Amino acid sequence: MTHDETSRRDFLKASGVAIAGTAALSGTAAAAKNYSYLTPVFTTSDLSVRENPTTSAARKAVAAKRTGGRVFEGPESADGYNWWKVQFSGDGNNGPVTGWVAEDWLSEANFACPMTGTVTSTYWDTRDGGTRYHRAVDFADGGGTPIHAAAGGTTEHRYDDGGYGNWLLIYHGNGWKTGYGHLSSFEVGDGVSVSRGDVVAYEGDTGAGTGPHLDFQVWDPNWEKKRSYYDTYDEAVQGTGVPRAFF
Repeated sequence: MTHDETSRRDFLKASGVAIAGTAALSGTAAAAKNYSYLTPVFTTSDLSVRENPTTSAARKAVAAKRTGGRVFEGPESADGYNWWKVQFSGDGNNGPVTGWVAEDWLSEANFACPMTGTVTSTYWDTRDGGTRYHRAVDFADGGGTPIHAAAGGTTEHRYDDGGYGNWLLIYHGNGWKTGYGHLSSFEVGDGVSVSRGDVVAYEGDTGAGTGPHLDFQVWDPNWEKKRSYYDTYDEAVQGTGVPRAFF
């Protein structure tokens, strides 16, 4: 469970939960959002994922609030909505799923998930018997999994004997950075310009850790770590939006 709110997977356990996109709206859909192929997004409410772009289509799943996705097709206009075909990470209620959703409850993400794997530790998990908090998200897939740039930027290698081991910073402009820790090896050199989705390193077990995984961090312009919203055991898919409240 997250530090300051109910776990996302608990939303659907309560009776009478309202699921966005279940009823038609009157009128015509407004101009569609400026999404394109593989735009990283996340849900802003529990959201029906449907077989086809209409409210009458069968529901494949419900993506819980703050589930990351990536756009594959769209927009299509029907029933007063603009619809996009989106692949979502698994959110605890469902495994990864691809289907059509109404755009009203999608937001574009600033960063894309850097690897495919299971979330093994979330932001605000406790450490040292509860004396300190984890200020990152851990993804694990057994070691050696490619790590991708969460957004475009410039790379910088670092090494930390007592903590992150081999790690990488990517500077994204306007003071924002992402960090990637415990890497087995690097795919790019220092000072290299990368685009979102480029392979930059590989999952490893360097530094202090409990097995192969990636420690993923988001830093703001004040060098403060910012929260990414994941739950333990989420099945993260590389390229899906990192759920956030950064700005």
